[in-house]
Amino acid sequence: MRRSAATFYLVAALSVTVFAETPPPVRPVKTSDQFSQLLVTGGDFAQRVALLRAASDLREIVLEALGAPQKRYPVARPILLVMNASLPTDRRPILRVTEDPGGVKLQLTFPTPSALNASELERALITALLTELAIRPSNGTQDPSADIPVPSVPRWIVDALFHKAHHPNTLLTPIAVRTLLNSGRIPSPITLLGRPEEDPVPSTEEEIDLHRCLFSLLRNRPDGKEGILKLLRRDSSAEPLRTLSDCFPSLGTTETALQREWTLHLASCSAQTELVSLGGPQTEIEIQKLLQIDLTDTESGRHFTFNLSQYDDYLRIPGAKALLQTRQLEWVALRNRAHFLYVEIINAYIGACAILESGQPKQMKELARRFRNATLERESTAAKLSRIHDQLNWFEAVGAPRQWTPKLAEFYRLLDELPPVSPKTKAALDRAEKMYAKRP
Repeated sequence: MRRSAATFYLVAALSVTVFAETPPPVRPVKTSDQFSQLLVTGGDFAQRVALLRAASDLREIVLEALGAPQKRYPVARPILLVMNASLPTDRRPILRVTEDPGGVKLQLTFPTPSALNASELERALITALLTELAIRPSNGTQDPSADIPVPSVPRWIVDALFHKAHHPNTLLTPIAVRTLLNSGRIPSPITLLGRPEEDPVPSTEEEIDLHRCLFSLLRNRPDGKEGILKLLRRDSSAEPLRTLSDCFPSLGTTETALQREWTLHLASCSAQTELVSLGGPQTEIEIQKLLQIDLTDTESGRHFTFNLSQYDDYLRIPGAKALLQTRQLEWVALRNRAHFLYVEIINAYIGACAILESGQPKQMKELARRFRNATLERESTAAKLSRIHDQLNWFEAVGAPRQWTPKLAEFYRLLDELPPVSPKTKAALDRAEKMYAKRP
């Protein structure tokens, strides 16, 4: 299972203590990944394994985001990662591209990884991976005598991929560019192409969001997969508009057409804040997941699955209290994203978990009633939402607020008074709709 690149600095920092206790090897020892695409030298075995694992996970994330096959590089020429303990920890990683009779080699030299330089090293690894994709031909073979230009990797794509490595679910980190749209300060995408990754000034949060938008705009085009690889092999600083048009013909050839596509895409990305909230059916699905308690009895080794309301059965199993503590945090996280009609129901489950975790006898007597009321309220809410979808689709039509309002209560009262639609009436409405659709 792929591990998140965000754990990179933790693994690397822990391995530093191991390095201090192990004498350096007499000769350079190299450790390679399973595909022979990455080769690590320097440090001790624990450090090399930790770095190789993190670099392999990062490579998988980058190639998956670009839509490139995992087995890409010639096995004879992997990326060489050189860990130099004599370099100060604040020294920036150095990427060298050299040529010899056997072909092009990429070598990334950096100090011993730690929590302080982990982010910089991850960005350097992404740059090395992108450089490899830029200089390698698509068929995987290379003419040793060919003069291969090494383009500068732009900042925008490194920012986008670095963010994706640490935030796989983009809906949990919505793009905040609404201020730019409202003020009309929308930068042209061609101004984002020329900034190199070597720029020492770090990107602001606003710039990172713009870079994420640019990556999603280009990657999701019909020609996005081939276009990004072409763009990596080109120098975008000289003629950015022409370069972008050549790599992505679907964007058009004029700056006006490009700006229109860019503005629409920014508006779409800024709407992700609203998409974080779940609908009624999605909220019900998430509630069902959190109502399931999975525990393993350490003595017998048996695995049990209970409903949250079956506390008399699972509280006797070791580890149940710790699971309930974690489950409270999961309920709180769901409450922030759930459909607003389910907020009070989720609050009831949060309170129930707190009572179960504390074990207070007086409050435990009320748990059965709490669970019963929460179940009835969930069923009633689900029924109301389904009727709203059939009759008026009220939530989608008016953009309901995240709290109970008198207007909503009045709507439910009127909805309860509506007679049900008979099958005969539905058939007549369908026929009328078809007749209306055929009119010129």
